[in-house]
Amino acid sequence: MAKWTKEQTEAIEKSGSNIIVSAGAGSGKTAVLTERTIQKILNGGSIDRLLILTFTNAAAGEMKDRIRKELKKHNMTDELGYIIPNVRIIDSS
Repeated sequence: MAKWTKEQTEAIEKSGSNIIVSAGAGSGKTAVLTERTIQKILNGGSIDRLLILTFTNAAAGEMKDRIRKELKKHNMTDELGYIIPNVRIIDSS
């Protein structure tokens, strides 16, 4: 597991409410959101109940790829099947 700061660990482990991860470029926002998503799914959360927003297509693609890899590693084929048709990038421009 990656070494997380105290604040990153709190964001990953926070339960019972929604969160906003806001920080400077290169601070690990994408990694934190990815890890939070993976942990929720591995702990029985349903991927179709999650809404994850990011501001760049690069970050969205990176999160999608990391989540997909982790789901494959854990043989979570139902969740993996959901990502392909349902994860979308919304362009607001």
